[in-house]
Amino acid sequence: MSLGRKVFFVLFLIFFSFKMGESIVYIEIDSPTQRLYRLAFSIYPKDTGPSGRIERVLKRCLEISHLFELVDLPSNGNLTPQTIDYASLKRNQVELALSLRLEASGREVLLNSFLFDVVGESLIKSKTYRSSQEGVNLICYKLVDEILELLTGRPGIFCSRIAFIRQIHPYRELWMIYPEGSGEMPLLRQTLCMSPRFSPDGKRLLFTNFKRMNPDLYLLELETGRVNLISSRPGPNSAPSWSPDGKKVVLSLRGTKGSLDLFLLNLNDGSLTPLTQTPYTETSPSFSPDGKSLVYVSDRTGTPQLYLMDLESKKTKPLTQFGTYNADPSWSPKGDWIAFSGRWEGEFKVFIIRPDGSDLRLLTPYKGNHQNPSWAPNGRHLVFSSDMRGPRSLYITTLQKGGPWGLTFPKEGDGQPNWSPLLF
Repeated sequence: MSLGRKVFFVLFLIFFSFKMGESIVYIEIDSPTQRLYRLAFSIYPKDTGPSGRIERVLKRCLEISHLFELVDLPSNGNLTPQTIDYASLKRNQVELALSLRLEASGREVLLNSFLFDVVGESLIKSKTYRSSQEGVNLICYKLVDEILELLTGRPGIFCSRIAFIRQIHPYRELWMIYPEGSGEMPLLRQTLCMSPRFSPDGKRLLFTNFKRMNPDLYLLELETGRVNLISSRPGPNSAPSWSPDGKKVVLSLRGTKGSLDLFLLNLNDGSLTPLTQTPYTETSPSFSPDGKSLVYVSDRTGTPQLYLMDLESKKTKPLTQFGTYNADPSWSPKGDWIAFSGRWEGEFKVFIIRPDGSDLRLLTPYKGNHQNPSWAPNGRHLVFSSDMRGPRSLYITTLQKGGPWGLTFPKEGDGQPNWSPLLF
């Protein structure tokens, strides 16, 4: 069964029962630092069906959300609107409480959830999820994403996927994984791939492949598994970036002066429009969310630096003029930040900077090399690759330097991650 059909099947089984309390809870997530809110968590009964798995997945998601300090309730802590003791929870400095009641019958799982505002002494939300046992991870992702959107006003991140390149000598294979760290899934094996990029609707994936002895650009339909050749000009067809409407792609091709230039490819008719025509290397483009600008890498001053281009006028201006090597730019979904990797004290680190060149921040002050940042749908989390703990692996952090949380543990190396939009 294809990925799309599996997700649709699980979602078809979800039964929605939604109820809002009178209180309004809102957590600010744009400040440079993030206070963690004490959240009491319980699942009852603990020895029923997949309760252990559900508990592990939910706690992992809540931890990666970087909003909560988890507090375990007693094993018999079955909180309902009728049984909750707000005074007792307040004595333990609890601010929010999430209580789950699990029912399992055969292959079916029923998960009743209650989210409480302990400070305001009210029920924020109740919802019931129904799934097969195989689909419990997906309903956990859905539950946490809905909680995050309710409390922050921003979409969650867990109903998405992260594509990446896994090195298994002599190959570089195309894989995917859920942001919680489960569900590693190979897409293309025993081949040489690079630069995966999800389409704006998350249904397609662009990547470069050496199948025809040339770095050509291909398109993978995730629902059917069908692969189509998109661009096969002599030389690199690499570093693609989707336009926000999904109709065009900017990529690097060999230009008339022999170096890499940026071209705009119309996916409907295959027409190409040159965006740069220089003797320098122009690569790694990333569209702004409004589709009006690009950030990209150029070595026109002697070292790789970031530049901005207004697509209507084709005028460019430097974004970074510091350091000896800045690359891998990625424009945030909100348009307020550009993430990139830059060489700093002999190692690559992940930085963020405003599109006007202000407010430069170092996000990964850890040992090792950190590269290839890619934004989550909420514009707060990022995934990147790093060798900080051995073989290059994938990690997640936040604008407030949460984590880093390791996602993959390969034998040889994982890199070039790209975070999808929300898929369900």
